Amino acid sequence: MNPYPKSPVLSERIRVPMRDGVRLSVHVHRPAGAGRVPAILSYTPYRKGPLVPGGCHPIVRHGYATVAFDIRGCGESEGWNDSIYSDAERQDGYDMVEWTAAQPWCDGAVGMWGISFSAAASLQVAMAAPPHLKAVIVYSGTDDQYTEWTNPGGSPRPYMYMGYSPLMTANNFSPPNPAEIGPAWKKIWAERLKKNSPWGLAFMNNILDGPFWRVRSLRGKYDRVRCPVFVVCGWADWYCTPLLRTFAHLTVPKRALIGPWSHQWPDAALPGPRMDWPKEALKWFDHWLKGKDTGVANEPPVTIFIREFTSPSSLILEDKGRFRRESDWPVPRVKTVPHYLLAKGRLGRTHPTGPPGHDRLEFDPRVGTTTGIHGGGPFNDNWAMPLDQRPDEALSLVYSTAPLPRPVEAIGQPRMILHFTATAPVVYFMVKLCDVSPDGTSALVTKGGLNVSHRNSHVKPTPIEPGKPYEVTIDLLACAYRFAKGHRIRVSIAGADFMNAWPTPLPCVSSIFRTSRRPSRLLLPVAPLSNHPLPAPDLGRSAQQEIRRESLEAPEFSISRDIIRNTVTLRYAVAYDPTLSNEATMTVSADNPARAVIDARAQRHCDFPGEDIWVKAHCFTESDARAFHHSVELEITRNGRKHFEKKWKTSQPRTHA
Repeated sequence: MNPYPKSPVLSERIRVPMRDGVRLSVHVHRPAGAGRVPAILSYTPYRKGPLVPGGCHPIVRHGYATVAFDIRGCGESEGWNDSIYSDAERQDGYDMVEWTAAQPWCDGAVGMWGISFSAAASLQVAMAAPPHLKAVIVYSGTDDQYTEWTNPGGSPRPYMYMGYSPLMTANNFSPPNPAEIGPAWKKIWAERLKKNSPWGLAFMNNILDGPFWRVRSLRGKYDRVRCPVFVVCGWADWYCTPLLRTFAHLTVPKRALIGPWSHQWPDAALPGPRMDWPKEALKWFDHWLKGKDTGVANEPPVTIFIREFTSPSSLILEDKGRFRRESDWPVPRVKTVPHYLLAKGRLGRTHPTGPPGHDRLEFDPRVGTTTGIHGGGPFNDNWAMPLDQRPDEALSLVYSTAPLPRPVEAIGQPRMILHFTATAPVVYFMVKLCDVSPDGTSALVTKGGLNVSHRNSHVKPTPIEPGKPYEVTIDLLACAYRFAKGHRIRVSIAGADFMNAWPTPLPCVSSIFRTSRRPSRLLLPVAPLSNHPLPAPDLGRSAQQEIRRESLEAPEFSISRDIIRNTVTLRYAVAYDPTLSNEATMTVSADNPARAVIDARAQRHCDFPGEDIWVKAHCFTESDARAFHHSVELEITRNGRKHFEKKWKTSQPRTHA
């Protein structure tokens, strides 16, 4: 029973000094008359917005305080920043946990939650283990910023320069709101303009792994986490694989929930089915912050959505499948089943025999137009989901099973063992696992890519020797998928993933071996089809209104081919809200794969009383045979007049990338 269903909410705007004197802008909402209560903390670089009295999260009315703040150097907080997840920012997160616990309205128990940036920040604070942090909920965060976000497989992710870099430049150089700050807003903004740096510079300057990314990542340091952790994500989102890996390695009380969703909370996300997410969040925090018996301790710790064939579309409203409980991750009853690449495009369970054989793969940087932008990339709703894969498969090597005599459930992280030679010292492989329906439609199940020069290290890549045979393992993203009877399992191999991986610089022909001595094969995690021993979860249905496609505002999003110049270009334009927008193009060339170009812009409009401010960022990113280049131009107008402008440039050598 909720003891605070109609309790008034106290809403406060507070400026909290950090250990170096920088004051952070903090909003606190708490139930009036509730005495000392647990608190739930979050922080963001995306601006928490104005304080709305009574405009709190519903969890406040269940006896919690919520505490939200802008990171230093953005929003309404003081200070400056020059990179994401800076040392000072991570220290602030630790200190804010302890500050919250010491407030007279807090009973000393502090939780954290968040989505995306805020989720990764929650993991970083948990890694620092402040004494009063008692539990966290991590929705779509990562344990490894380099391998899972900026440079998966050792290849720069184009989205970082198309969307994130210009957006964060426009955001971080925008002024604080005078209505929130008062007269000090001009001084705070002036310091921000003087000292902030565009985050894209740090991405480019750390295009290889190293200390910059290691201090920002939990991976390999899971034992530092001391509080219970609830990881949540969706198969159409960014970070199912790293969060399931985090779950597998943590030794604290833990829970995992993976649905079909993209990059929104589970009660509002697409694709559905959507669920009663507030109920699950409350169960978790009531147990760990209030000591209530909510059943969390007795439930199987893993809940996953088993996807089934759904006709591909740029936007899927509801995925087919069902939720299932499991006792652990990786799922103990799963067995690894090899599927070998065979002659004539066959994929089979039988080890290859007979005369030596290989298949020829010519690198084409234009492959990947049907893959979709990972996690939805720059869009509020995921309008960039994978399409029918057959256009990409026409430029790939393709291997398929015969129609399945019975269903097959793949639950876990598939891996591809490739035996190959290549004619260039740098080669990239994109491997896709697809479900082929009887009508021929090829639906993407999961994928994985690797720049082979990064096969041993993302810190010190090493080229391959042209013509020399190699064996590499390519990890695909985790999945939970049921292939239906009569469908076929398909593996495709290409040399590029246009929208998700920067193309390698040299023309290349690879030979993929399928011999008894060099058996290239997919290692598929297969679950038995026997009756499942655990009861199905009761997640409820979302109370939010049903979503219809026609009610959503679609972005501009197109891919075009220049058949004379042998190029392909992605274009998009999106408005996140009336104040913030982003547009970009990316072009790659089949004739000159070393040269790829991204031209991206973002702008933020700050319409304050007496102040009309436009912050415009232009990021230009390109590569040639020797280096990557990234430039940023910032222009700010105030009441129609130029107020500030600045330019930055950086280049990094193509170290086998």
